[in-house]
Amino acid sequence: MSLRGNRQGAAEHGHRITAAIACHVARAGGTVEQLTQLLLHPDHEGGRHARSIALRSGQSRALAYIGRVWASASAAVSRTRVLESRHHAYEVLAALRDRIETTPWRGERGRTALRVLRAHLNFAQIAGGPLHHASERQTAEEAGISRTTLRVVYETVLKPWGWLRRLRVGHGREGSTWYLAEGSADRHSTPVAQSRFRTTQYPPRPGT
Repeated sequence: MSLRGNRQGAAEHGHRITAAIACHVARAGGTVEQLTQLLLHPDHEGGRHARSIALRSGQSRALAYIGRVWASASAAVSRTRVLESRHHAYEVLAALRDRIETTPWRGERGRTALRVLRAHLNFAQIAGGPLHHASERQTAEEAGISRTTLRVVYETVLKPWGWLRRLRVGHGREGSTWYLAEGSADRHSTPVAQSRFRTTQYPPRPGT
């Protein structure tokens, strides 16, 4: 059971790296063919996950996986405003962290929501901006809660209050694509539609 969990965790980590590389290639104006060559090159460390799929399940399965990752990255980048620099990205995340930590989180559900947001902040920090990938299992473990509790907090607090937007639902071991934004502490308040935080990595579309 532990070995299976370790394998799943390694696969999810590998997928996050693959997705980050795909976004980088897409932002640089590359193609899916270039991404494929990069990931399947034996000397490229970042392609280990894709190569392991090819080794385990065959070349066609690996190519299909890379195609899905590329489609997701291309869709994200097409609506992306590139951050000025990595330093700017960290400034954005630091401001979001301050906003989150100074927001009054009332009741048990509010405190649980805070733990989930902290988990997403950690994932966003690794990704280098508000746009990041995370699975339910990863987030629940990082926040120290069950997946059932996590889903409740997503649907009743974090998504309706504007703190998190799920831009793409994950499949299997592939984590969902999330955007971390400035939200509201009050369910009766309207989340800020435009802010200095949302002029960065990936401005979400209204209603998503």
